[in-house]
Amino acid sequence: MSASSVPHPVDTPMGPLPGGLRLGARIRAALDAVGPSGLRAAIQAFLLGPEHFRAFRLLAKVEPMLLFPQDRASLSDLDRMLVEPGDIYAHLPTLFRLTRDGPRPRVLELGTRSGDSTLALLLAAKAIGGRVTSVDIEPCPEATARVKAAGLAPHWTFLLSDDLGLPWRDPIDHLFIDTSHRYEHTLEELRKFEPFVVPGGVITLHDTTSHPEVWRAVESYFRGRSDIEVYRYFHNNGFTVAEKRG
Repeated sequence: MSASSVPHPVDTPMGPLPGGLRLGARIRAALDAVGPSGLRAAIQAFLLGPEHFRAFRLLAKVEPMLLFPQDRASLSDLDRMLVEPGDIYAHLPTLFRLTRDGPRPRVLELGTRSGDSTLALLLAAKAIGGRVTSVDIEPCPEATARVKAAGLAPHWTFLLSDDLGLPWRDPIDHLFIDTSHRYEHTLEELRKFEPFVVPGGVITLHDTTSHPEVWRAVESYFRGRSDIEVYRYFHNNGFTVAEKRG
């Protein structure tokens, strides 16, 4: 690895780097803040470090919902999911609408975990008489409980399996990938399952910002494909939509 490719260390409030390595950066951030914003901001800048202080100051502009709680009782089932901030919550409406509005009733979800994406996909599938098949190497008991509690189990098939070892021959309208985030693994998932995505279908992937290897796999796999239109979202860990032209 060349010196130019070594990432700069990021200071964090949870674990400051040893030996005061970023002490100078914290002091500079505090001095920059004290003039326009006062002593309180300067103390925040020093304690948080420059990167986290900048994120803190942008919070009200970028995600005001975190500062203004919503009335859950007046919200729809989908909207109630969106008032619980998580690593994918900002993309759940996109998953829902891509499935429902297609309509794309045959959904394959690779990676389930706690079930946030699963519930969004299932709500859409229920609206169009579709079905979601979810695959994970873990049993995902939290997702299973949430699906049952939401009354969506009749629209769901859960397969406890390594997706690359799973026999698959069925057509797919919506393929969603959120698994290992490794380049080679993601590439192999695309090679295995994308050919089953029908014309007019979509392939969606989460974490294409926070895990650059996922985005690299997307670029590698779809490079030169005239039948694919790729849209990239950078917020909330990143999300990519690849539409397969009909």
